[in-house]
Amino acid sequence: MMHRHRLARPWLWALRSVHAAVGDEGENAFRILIFHHIPRDAREAFAALVAELRRHHGVLAPEDAEAWLEGRPVHPLGASTARRRGRLPCLLSFDDGFGSNFDVANEVLAANDIRALFFVCPGLVDLTADEQPDSIARAIFQGRLEADEIGADLRLMSWSEIAELKARGHTIGAHGLGHRKLSRLAGEELAREVVEAGDILEARLGAPVAWFAYAFGTAASVSRPAFEIIAERYRYCRSGVRGRNTPATNPHALLADALDLDAPAEYRALVIEGGLDLAYVRARARLAQMAAP
Repeated sequence: MMHRHRLARPWLWALRSVHAAVGDEGENAFRILIFHHIPRDAREAFAALVAELRRHHGVLAPEDAEAWLEGRPVHPLGASTARRRGRLPCLLSFDDGFGSNFDVANEVLAANDIRALFFVCPGLVDLTADEQPDSIARAIFQGRLEADEIGADLRLMSWSEIAELKARGHTIGAHGLGHRKLSRLAGEELAREVVEAGDILEARLGAPVAWFAYAFGTAASVSRPAFEIIAERYRYCRSGVRGRNTPATNPHALLADALDLDAPAEYRALVIEGGLDLAYVRARARLAQMAAP
């Protein structure tokens, strides 16, 4: 077990003690959670997490999050307004367009009446089954997995599956044309990675695409020129920098928390309740500076 996982229980207890001391009044904020590939042996943990979120936090649909950012009243699915401080409503998002995302949407989200954000790379969707492993290893995992380690369970969604998610009320967003790190691109190459991704999705789905999430999600993975193009093309942009979102948050620099379903439940709770936020103060400041109008 990792050291941070061993510390999760006392860390979470201390965090909740602070929240209790501050008071239980409602907080005008929400969190976005990030998931990637969810293998079959993690489905039970994911389903349990969704049940926990509904019971103690409340779950937002993408349109609820949009309303929240605009200062309009929102009623999260699940938890009542009597939530404990720190247990903010959550919007679920899925990156990279793995086929397992389609499966959990059918098996878990539908059963809980939850709508989520799905960010896909249209430049990768048309790859054949034989082409996918090499491109997934190179573009998404960047050497952490080799092509021969990419099994059938790591396939990408098809256009028909993406369209079905859209038809079921989920929101499809762009994750770059080919999952490239924006901070390494410039000029026409940068504009194509950002703009063409949304244009292709709109043409294939027959509906506007207002959401973007840049690949890799860190403050170091994006740039000021990238944000200028993103802001011109999209209404919302989600990062992978940890933190909560309020009506004062720049909609092109939305914060989000990646969750590891293999981590202990106490550590996942710590993440969702903001226990890691202090470690990302500098990253949030850098992100806000780059995305500022």
